Amino acid sequence: MLTRLNRGVAKMVKIMASKLRDVELITDTGVRLGWVYDLSFDEETGDILVIVAEPDEDLDTSEFVTDHEGLLLIPVSAVKSIGEVIIIDSTKLAVKSKLRRPVAVKEKVTGTEEQSTGGGL
Repeated sequence: MLTRLNRGVAKMVKIMASKLRDVELITDTGVRLGWVYDLSFDEETGDILVIVAEPDEDLDTSEFVTDHEGLLLIPVSAVKSIGEVIIIDSTKLAVKSKLRRPVAVKEKVTGTEEQSTGGGL
């Protein structure tokens, strides 16, 4: 079950996962991210954690979190609405520069420098 926002009010609706396959993902700022490829679930709770998406051919994926196959990993918490397209909140979208920030803070606090591997999660 996924949440659909209707006039700012969250409402639980049933959407078959198979209906989401190949639905386009667009940010609330108009950036075309790509299309739903798969969903990643928490095995213990059954909660959807991540939308796995095939990136749009014009999208520079270098700053986005991707898996080993180059597919985008979009946290389900970033979903604003689901309809003909899925709207993603760009402020909640996981990008590599946001993920590196805690290391920079740790370096300032401890005075140590850590080597970044440049890898994903």
